[in-house]
Amino acid sequence: MIEYQNPWFRVVRNGDFFYVDEPRSGNGAAVLPIVGDEVWLLEMCRTAQGGQTTWEIPRGYGEVNETSAACALRELREETGLVADAAHLSWLGRMRPNTAILSSCIDLYVVALPPEAVAGNRDDEAEHIVKVPLALLPLQMAQGKLEDGFTLAALSYYWATLR
Repeated sequence: MIEYQNPWFRVVRNGDFFYVDEPRSGNGAAVLPIVGDEVWLLEMCRTAQGGQTTWEIPRGYGEVNETSAACALRELREETGLVADAAHLSWLGRMRPNTAILSSCIDLYVVALPPEAVAGNRDDEAEHIVKVPLALLPLQMAQGKLEDGFTLAALSYYWATLR
């Protein structure tokens, strides 16, 4: 039984259990942008996190009839201003953000662009773009700079594929 819904999610009751279903998450995506030897992260200030600043990779819900790969490229363009095509995009894997209360399962991608890639206009969802050398990301993680689950999952898949 649906207890609550809005355009992005609905709260479903199944007996004594409640969970959140995101109908548009099936073709949603998150994308790890690597430009040269830097990872481009979004500096976000999300209300759900008490206004704390987080560093995150671009992500979003899919549009009607859009593939998750097309969603990844669109979110990349909208949130960073970087334009890439499918030749630069590689599927990393899937993640379930919170198996206890979310039904969603999201595709993760990496996009690799040359160091001379130039960003165009982007939306204002992110406060800033943070460019971190790939070699320094483990240190950033150890210092607690990276807490976003999509970002951590994408990096885990990325590093696992390098073995």
